[in-house]
Amino acid sequence: MTLGERIKKYRHVEGLSQDELAERLNVSRQAITKWENDNGVPDIDNLIALSRLMGLTLDELVMGETEESVSIITQEVTYQRKRNSNTCLFSAILFSFVAFCHIMACISNVGKGNFDAAMINGFTIIISAIPIIINLKRYFILKEQ
Repeated sequence: MTLGERIKKYRHVEGLSQDELAERLNVSRQAITKWENDNGVPDIDNLIALSRLMGLTLDELVMGETEESVSIITQEVTYQRKRNSNTCLFSAILFSFVAFCHIMACISNVGKGNFDAAMINGFTIIISAIPIIINLKRYFILKEQ
């Protein structure tokens, strides 16, 4: 929808004729006709006056920002949050698997009497816990939003 079409639409919504709108804005009826036919554009002062008169933001009047476009943006944000939360959960599961493998290696090394390797595995288990905790925390924060 063009700016002219939006001006005409909202003029009709307000129940105003071109003459009445022109009078309220202190412009000619021909100026209103020009704007509605997209043969001219209101200056910034008239755009502000139009938006106030019609109860719209400048974005709604000029860009056509409507509830529909806001809804699309909201859906996109929701999708991204869900995607990010799923990524956090996957990362936590992956690091949990790594930690589990190191636990098994640590048990195996202790059984073989290789305590140095067991200590390294134990240290790696502790290091693996950090991203698990961080990603689970992010996951629950994103789920709450």
